[in-house]
Amino acid sequence: MMTLQKILDRIDKIGVRGETNRFVPDIQYDSRLAGPDQAFIAVRGFTSDGHDFIPQAYERGARVFFVEKEIELLDSTVVRVKDTRKAMAQIARVFFNNPEEKLKIVGITGTTGKTTTAYLVHSILNQAHWKPGLVTTIESFDGKRWEPAERTTPESLDLFRMFDLMVRSSLKSTVMEVSSHALSLHRVDGVPFVANVFTNLGRDHLDFHKTMEDYFHAKSRMFRNLTENQKVVLNWDDPYSQRIRKITEGEVFTFSMDKDEATVRHISHQVKKDGMQILLATPEGEVRVETPLLGDFNIYNILAAVTTAVSLGLQSNFIAEGIREMKRIPGRCEYYSTSFGVTIYVDYAHTPEGLRNILKAIWDTRPENLIVVFGAGGDRDRGKRPQMGKAADDFADIIILTNDNPRSEEPEEIIAEIGRGIYDQKKVTVIPDRREAIRSALARAAKRDAVLVAGKGHETYQEIAGQKFPFDDHQVIEEYIKEKAWN
Repeated sequence: MMTLQKILDRIDKIGVRGETNRFVPDIQYDSRLAGPDQAFIAVRGFTSDGHDFIPQAYERGARVFFVEKEIELLDSTVVRVKDTRKAMAQIARVFFNNPEEKLKIVGITGTTGKTTTAYLVHSILNQAHWKPGLVTTIESFDGKRWEPAERTTPESLDLFRMFDLMVRSSLKSTVMEVSSHALSLHRVDGVPFVANVFTNLGRDHLDFHKTMEDYFHAKSRMFRNLTENQKVVLNWDDPYSQRIRKITEGEVFTFSMDKDEATVRHISHQVKKDGMQILLATPEGEVRVETPLLGDFNIYNILAAVTTAVSLGLQSNFIAEGIREMKRIPGRCEYYSTSFGVTIYVDYAHTPEGLRNILKAIWDTRPENLIVVFGAGGDRDRGKRPQMGKAADDFADIIILTNDNPRSEEPEEIIAEIGRGIYDQKKVTVIPDRREAIRSALARAAKRDAVLVAGKGHETYQEIAGQKFPFDDHQVIEEYIKEKAWN
């Protein structure tokens, strides 16, 4: 609990009407969660406006309102600000007593690899006794509980609440994914990242950013206005890294597959069906790591994690052990070795680059045939759909197109747009029902074949026509494997 006046003293505001010596027990931006004497922040969203829910928050007992426009409410304090979303980050920092200052926070941004890199860095920090929390697309860890995630980067109020829980749980650090949406929408304003990591930039989220230049500009916000004590970790093989280096004042560390000038560099690796052994060059000498992950793209993720650890001054034994101990990342390059000789992979790949990466990684294990099942999300960037079809055409022997999360779009239209990128239509089978599509792929697979089920990874639902239905790729696969074992 905190007095409203203490919050007002430390935020930007246009004006205040009403009593300011109130005690505020909690703050909400969702009117359904509002309670007696709480504060409510009216945030404008993409499909709704929080100002429209002020009456509901008032009925539930809220008596302090942060708004962008004039409103009249009895027995309430109304604080007007220019931008409630931006103000929310300021309010959250004050209300939770600046928990971000008590944590060493690593932020990871990029189009692909954020989640895997975050898990790898978390594992390394855990080995180094940094007591790390975790905030990812899949789940978060606040020191007490593992919770499923609703979005890649939480809203600022939720994020600082999470930081506060981490501090109360005696955590000393945290690793988090930072999405371009979060950077654009002020969700991480005021977060003092000790290390700012850039994995790469490829096509994604153009339904939101409109152009690649706008997308890059959003990502680059993370690297502006840094101090020389803040670390910047860049993928030196990605051309956008050169642009980031020119605009940042942080201390730069780089990683590369083959550039000698990089801080951390790949020397060699060996591929097996159950993972890789990788030899890396670091400032402290050569480091050998083992991982169950596959593919060049995961070598990049490991390079990013190792370079982040190097930037933080961690010893190579913690680095190698942290990579080795990271056995499983939900929905990321997960695989099943079956008794009937088929290897099955599940991956979240939902962009052209992501799909191409995982397909190439599996292709490198030299299966007899490579079968892929995937679709594309509705109400998202339509331009990437034929590019995903092209990626599948380049590597797969059999392509089964199905539903992902069609949302409000017609599934058949999404599938047709993917199909336009596939030259060899003889490879293609269309099965809109995802369960049926997965089972069909597995039934068609023979000994020494590989099946990739892509697009949903860790997700446990399917969003169709505005509703979410329970659905898990893993469950469908495991059911089939059990049935096969009994037959």
